[in-house]
Amino acid sequence: MLIVQPNLNATFSLTGTHLRIVPPGWSYPRHDHPYFELILQEQGEQHNRLTGRSLTQRPGDVLLLCPFDAHASSAPSAASFYCVHFDVDELALRRLLCRAGTRLIDGESHSGRRVREALQSLRTVAGPEAATPESMLVYRLRSGAALFEVLARLAEAFLQEDGTLPELSQVALQTASRLAELIQRETERGESSVCIESAIRRLGYHPDYGNMLFRQVYGMSARQYRSLVKLKRAKTLLLDNEMSVQSVAERMGYSDTAHFSRQFKRWTGMSPIAYRSNTGIAGKAEANIPQDFAMPAV
Repeated sequence: MLIVQPNLNATFSLTGTHLRIVPPGWSYPRHDHPYFELILQEQGEQHNRLTGRSLTQRPGDVLLLCPFDAHASSAPSAASFYCVHFDVDELALRRLLCRAGTRLIDGESHSGRRVREALQSLRTVAGPEAATPESMLVYRLRSGAALFEVLARLAEAFLQEDGTLPELSQVALQTASRLAELIQRETERGESSVCIESAIRRLGYHPDYGNMLFRQVYGMSARQYRSLVKLKRAKTLLLDNEMSVQSVAERMGYSDTAHFSRQFKRWTGMSPIAYRSNTGIAGKAEANIPQDFAMPAV
């Protein structure tokens, strides 16, 4: 009997988590960010002010915030809540989350209980007993597994509601999908400077309108998506320690290795060589190349 597992080729980023305990009268000013956020209310109430509406979280409720949705928060009495910031370039999941939109998930509902349980598991993932590479690796893998379970339960909840989720127009879906495919294809070819505006015009739309459609479907601009795709490809190529950084830069379409290194550092906070050292794969390809940048403090 042959069991075939699906191909999983996506980047999932857990960009930050924190537990916050706040005093009565606490407030946080209006802001937005380019990633998704999940907030699990543990004690007390939290009042969230969004554009044109307000949502009140009570213990057990989960709030999903989509990228760039401006919001402000306050707590009339002492409260505590757990926040998870994450991002993902898996387009089907992004499309589903953006269709669901910023929303409150009732902690007493079946879906709410399942999402809450997964978030609590993520919160209680034990940290490493010692700061060794091996223990950190196990810690990161356990955190990743717990995040996957959170996302799986969110996806299950929203797919069950599929008939009630807002419908995206066929124009938006087709334009965003074609633009994403074009970005992926040209990045694979080593086109380092794909002009997003020209790509949108080739699809028959004004750049501003095309970008609006892309953001409507995927919650980020086409330019931001291109950066995600290019970063994933660069990291994949750097995993081959038989390739020098210069070779990786050339495969990525950069004629200047220094330009590629600067761009990679803007994406990740570290140079390509530091990235290789951090992943434990630095090898003979870089033996005679000095490390230009120090890794940032963690």
